[in-house]
Amino acid sequence: MLRRLSSFGGSVVDTIFPSRCASCGEIADDSLYPNLCGDCGRRIKLVDDPKCTTCGYPFFGETESHSACPHCENLNAVFQRGWTISLFQGPLRDLIYSLKYEKGLWALRDLAELVKKAPGLKDFLQDSDLVPVPLHSRKLRERGYNQSLLIAQEISKSLGLPKPQSLLARVVDTPSQTQFNRRERSRNLRNAFSLIPKSAIEPGRRYVLVDDVFTTGSTLNACAGALIKGGAKNIDVLTIGHG
Repeated sequence: MLRRLSSFGGSVVDTIFPSRCASCGEIADDSLYPNLCGDCGRRIKLVDDPKCTTCGYPFFGETESHSACPHCENLNAVFQRGWTISLFQGPLRDLIYSLKYEKGLWALRDLAELVKKAPGLKDFLQDSDLVPVPLHSRKLRERGYNQSLLIAQEISKSLGLPKPQSLLARVVDTPSQTQFNRRERSRNLRNAFSLIPKSAIEPGRRYVLVDDVFTTGSTLNACAGALIKGGAKNIDVLTIGHG
């Protein structure tokens, strides 16, 4: 409750009632992130070069350039480039889990700080339109919000970019992707997304799909395919975490 209050009351409430770290439970003070302690905040490692240009996964200790990696080499991506901000583990996993499954909207403050710190992200997003990955209407009713849309909105506010465009709809209520491998995920998502009627796609524009986590890339790839069917030609993807 105190953490939720701090997300509305700002620094005054944080000063009087320091919130607990969302990852380890210690007092969340002296940190780069509002809802993490200093130790947990430092455990979030930002992805930097060298990294895969398709999914954004870092090549630790390697200096040669790469265009693919074991995490996405069998994806057959229809989008051009992929960018991820951090790895989906430890404190970042806790933040995103809280946002997705525990109505932890307070975690958006931490993700906004993460976005501001990501090296080169603003340059990557220049001259692009952010497009959040949609939720099916049933899941949207259950959760009450689309976390990918909220993340895209935080990105646009934090970096001074245009507001995200909701161009896609999830028209097939597929089972949870967590139980499938990459091939099964791709088959499960076939025709699951479509362009929202009357959405205006400009072939010359660059569109960046935004989601919380890159796992196999199947969801992002399916969304990119739907944009391509609608006439888009230049599509990249961005995720907060890679797992």
